[in-house]
Amino acid sequence: MAEASITDFVSIEAKVLAKAMKFANAIVEVRNTIPVLNTVKLTFGPKGLVIGATDLDILVSIEVDEIDGAGEWSTCIAARDLANVAAAAGTTPLRIAPKRVERDNGKGRQRQDRAVEITVGEASYDIPAVDAADFPELLGDRMQRIERFTNGQFPAMLKKVSNCISTKETRYYLNGINWSAKPQGKRLTATDGHRLATCRYDGNETGEAFSYILPRKTVSVLTTFLDGADIEIFSIGKGNAIVETMLDITAPAVTIRTKLIDGTYPDFDRVIPSNQNHRIDIRREEMLVALRQATAIGNWRGPAIRLHGINGRLHLETKNPDAGSAKVVTSAAWPDGMSEIGFNSRYMADMLKSCQGGEISIGMTDAGAPITLTDEDKDVIRVVMPMRV
Repeated sequence: MAEASITDFVSIEAKVLAKAMKFANAIVEVRNTIPVLNTVKLTFGPKGLVIGATDLDILVSIEVDEIDGAGEWSTCIAARDLANVAAAAGTTPLRIAPKRVERDNGKGRQRQDRAVEITVGEASYDIPAVDAADFPELLGDRMQRIERFTNGQFPAMLKKVSNCISTKETRYYLNGINWSAKPQGKRLTATDGHRLATCRYDGNETGEAFSYILPRKTVSVLTTFLDGADIEIFSIGKGNAIVETMLDITAPAVTIRTKLIDGTYPDFDRVIPSNQNHRIDIRREEMLVALRQATAIGNWRGPAIRLHGINGRLHLETKNPDAGSAKVVTSAAWPDGMSEIGFNSRYMADMLKSCQGGEISIGMTDAGAPITLTDEDKDVIRVVMPMRV
């Protein structure tokens, strides 16, 4: 880009800029010792205004509709400052212009520094800027399209399984969602080792097998800002080689280049039960209420809860040496021949909350096997590991 001239500027509606900056600030880390990572990159040219933000793992480019502009230029400005100015502007348009300013270097000499002048009605701001050449990029060429999703399908599927992403760093490869295409089908899967959710879908344009792990932050960005959007996902290459640890995710006016978690996701098919011979059908809200009641006493701390049958009915029971015990009877039938089973009440409640519709089905094999939860969406299977009670 050429050096800033007096004719370089862009005018933009405050609400449009504020919306784009909300997206950008979801990428920018608040506390960072590298100054340029606290900024967004503003680029103006024939394609209009593009706002870039990165944390070195995700690079997002947001195309923004401007009112007017001139020149071809780029500069970096503090992300929080620009967002605050846009928020304070209300409905008044902003005029953003890069410039050079003379400053005293403290030794009796003048130096030229980069700055950005923002004008909002009668208000004006002179904000220090960083050279756009210092803004880090995630290098690579866009290659083959892996998949195309319409009408927000991809973020919607991510939401269905994201509650099972691990937050512990000991098994870093579980800190995201596994997106895979295998002979068993195309799926998005998350697990923390105690519970698991997997969502099947039809697709895969290339027909090739793959397995990628999308980081937790990337998942959050997609589900928060691209809800309802048509999405295309591309592989990244350097030279003739495919980069297995990076993807391009595009939506209208947005490109997200994200690093992936470099690791091997566990074979989750091994823990998904098959041929379960016992099943409990119950209303989701009734089961949630029963869980709350069973864990209501003594400022409940123990996660273990026991499911068993009495007189053919499903009972939930908890015991605490200090607080006593609680028993809750439900309207659901207890399967004949099924022994009692224990599980983590918090995990169970969390999985129930992620279910859709009013009715759920709990599949069981025996006391030592995981249980499954299915709802009206038959493409999603949720698994909760048993525990000893």
